[in-house]
Formats: sequence, structure tokens, C-alpha cells
Amino acid sequence: MPSESIIRKKAIEELQTDGWITWFAPKVKFRQTDVFGIIDLLALKGKNKKNIQLTTLSNISTRRKKIANFLKKNKVQMTVEIWAWSKKAKQFKKERINGA
Repeated sequence: MPSESIIRKKAIEELQTDGWITWFAPKVKFRQTDVFGIIDLLALKGKNKKNIQLTTLSNISTRRKKIANFLKKNKVQMTVEIWAWSKKAKQFKKERINGA
């Protein structure tokens, strides 16, 4: 299973190839660095933005529930994209979770 840093690197390469600028929080030992615990990577392109949670295919269901629960509990209206890396297909499976 690829590490989080490898998955993040692949996502950033794909986004930057399409003209997006990206930002992610630096990792700090023993501390959560996801934005609100549900966003690993932010991307901007013109007036568009993406909030992305990175994961592997085997963890996509867990991430989907975590994001949906956070958005519902906090009554937040935003979209978070889940990008799940498929090692076999060597590409991301992408889906959107819309809140409130």
C-alpha cells in the first residue's frame, strides 16, 4: 500500500498538470494536520476550489462516512472530494461529498 506522501505527490502532480495550485499542511509528529480532520489538500484554479481528502480504495468508505458526519454535525455547506488511489489501476477514483 502506498504511503500518504506518495499518494499526495501523485495528486499534486495531476492537479498541477491541469493548472491548479495546491497547498497541504506540513506533517507534525503526533498531531493531526488535516484541515478540520477531513481535508488533506487544497487546490485553487481561477474562481474554482477543491477540498480533497486523499486515501486508498480500501479506506474510501471510512472517509466517506467521516466527511458526511462532519458536514452534517456542523451544518457545513461545502463539497469535499475523496481521491482514492488505486494501485492496480494506477489512478484515482474520485467522488464528491456535499454537505448541508
